[in-house]
Amino acid sequence: DFLIDKGDLLPSDLLVNISPFVSGLSLIYGAFVSLTLSILYNRQKNVLDQIESETSLIAVVTQNIMTIFEDDDDRLVEAGQCIADQIRILVMESRGHELMTIIYSDPYIRILNLLSEKQKEQLKETGTSESLIDWTRDLMKDMFQLRGKRLGAESLSLPPIHFVIFAILTAVTLLGFSLSTLNNGAPANETRFLFSTFVTVYVIFYRFALDLNNPFNGAYQIRRSGPAAHLLQSKMIPWNNPLLKSQISFDEPEIYDRDFNS
Repeated sequence: DFLIDKGDLLPSDLLVNISPFVSGLSLIYGAFVSLTLSILYNRQKNVLDQIESETSLIAVVTQNIMTIFEDDDDRLVEAGQCIADQIRILVMESRGHELMTIIYSDPYIRILNLLSEKQKEQLKETGTSESLIDWTRDLMKDMFQLRGKRLGAESLSLPPIHFVIFAILTAVTLLGFSLSTLNNGAPANETRFLFSTFVTVYVIFYRFALDLNNPFNGAYQIRRSGPAAHLLQSKMIPWNNPLLKSQISFDEPEIYDRDFNS
């Protein structure tokens, strides 16, 4: 109104000046959407790759443990419970709970301790140790690295401010388009239809980005068929053992009180 009252610009001139602004803003919006979806899709792909690799190694390590401790019932039960704990964590627990478990009672560390104890006994008794133990320890090393990469990828969700910027760019782009299509009269039916289409597409993009930001829920969540098959395989190996079937549990263990402030 200030510009029009001063006589500097007519309404038609104002609309002409808005058009280049809308074109530039559309390019910025397109680049922002493309970058957002690329980041989220690559993150989801990385999480899936790490989970598939980690769960496949868990199945191999489980079978190796059954062989290594076949003549040591106590260690076999303890190692089987470690596997059961890790399976439960991957299937049921949150990332925060998994991090606390790593700090206080890491199943992988417990398995490594059992393998070290078994290896020391064999070296003391025979002067040699099974090559299967060394191979399993190498697999455990790979599992440590895969778990770290998976947890790192899971933590790379976009912050809320990113979606605030997304919404602001969407609103400004639509507002600019509306102003650029105004005329002395009401907008044409074709313009109204085009505006409705833009609104629908922008809302779909926004919802799509929100969906990808949470890889474990929504329509575009991680496909669990491969990891689920490996985890079921790891569960059935000890479950088919008469000793382990009655000794290990896949339920939530008893939670001990800890003074986290000390």
